[in-house]
Amino acid sequence: MKRWTCLLISVPLKTKSSERAIIASCCACVGMGASLGFIPGFLATVLSEDLDISRGKIGLIVGIYFGATGIGSIPAGRFTDKFGARKIATINMLLVAGSSLLIAIFNSYAIWIIGSVVGGMGYALGNTSTNVAIGHAVPIERRAMAMSVKTSGVPLMATIAAATAPWAANVWSWQRVVVFNAIVAAITGLFTYIVLDDNRSESTTGAAPTPLPKDFYWFGIAAFLLIGGSQPLYSWTVSYLEESLDAPASLSGGIMAIASFTGVIVMICNGIWADRLGALKRIPLVMLLLSISALSVGLVILGTVIGTFIVVIGLTLGVSTQLAAIGTMHAAVIDKAPKSVGRATGITMTGYYLGALVTPAGFGLLVDISDTYIYSWLATLAILITAVGAWYRAGKVQAQRH
Repeated sequence: MKRWTCLLISVPLKTKSSERAIIASCCACVGMGASLGFIPGFLATVLSEDLDISRGKIGLIVGIYFGATGIGSIPAGRFTDKFGARKIATINMLLVAGSSLLIAIFNSYAIWIIGSVVGGMGYALGNTSTNVAIGHAVPIERRAMAMSVKTSGVPLMATIAAATAPWAANVWSWQRVVVFNAIVAAITGLFTYIVLDDNRSESTTGAAPTPLPKDFYWFGIAAFLLIGGSQPLYSWTVSYLEESLDAPASLSGGIMAIASFTGVIVMICNGIWADRLGALKRIPLVMLLLSISALSVGLVILGTVIGTFIVVIGLTLGVSTQLAAIGTMHAAVIDKAPKSVGRATGITMTGYYLGALVTPAGFGLLVDISDTYIYSWLATLAILITAVGAWYRAGKVQAQRH
């Protein structure tokens, strides 16, 4: 009897979550974590009229959200190492849900800003915790695929939001859209808490922290330019279609939804390809994808001359290559710093979300000043070309030894 009692006590109460369940949970977590950074762009026309604010101020909501994520990314890596991936990812969802409720209840621009700060800080927790969780659960030969599936949570969320949010806001109200977002974030938080494990980096298990590779800051710079040059495709194309090409809100949202869904498929296929290419060729793949994104922005610019169909082609191509580049970027971070995933993710995502802070507000402000979208799209094109060079330099960083 004692023997069987000892055996029962030795069995852990919570079995290890399956690899697929962990990836699915991380996918849902990052998708909902980014939701408040995308919804204002999809509701730009309604918010502008209801709150009596300019495009630049709507862009500022988006920029502050991702800027707060950037500022919180380095501390988020430390918190994940201390408290574990499960707790930190769950807190992310609770903060997004709480911010959404505050925004819906108080119905003011000031609360949108406060909600963006709180929700954005929470999203930083989600990025680092999900990277650590996947870094522990998925072997290197399947890691790019896993990171691509995880990152696909963002375009999946964007697909649904772009297709439904403008329509729902016109039929009911934008406040109900944000309340629904809070409910989904809370459900995702519960799922995350059940599925994820309390993974931490080696620095919290008694081993001395491993220094990051020399010149790793180039990942932060390259990530800044990557998102700075590609985020407007998500944040501003819907309003560009409505205001410059006179497209109905439902059609504009539908076009974005199709582009986002196509991007998910391309992202996952790219993840499979990136795994086959191996770690050494992942950064050159990012450079190729960003070059194609630059071409797609050129097609979007031609929309005012050729028509809506060329914008659809450019948007679909641009969103697909952007998403594929982001998924490959996350895998490349772990390739270069496999022993310091939390800190490496923190540095990379600080640059990434600071880029997301500057671009939406800057894009909208330039539109307000010039009364045209053309100059903003040209600036976006220039940033993407610069990003290719920055990723070339990041590829020269020497990886940590396993």
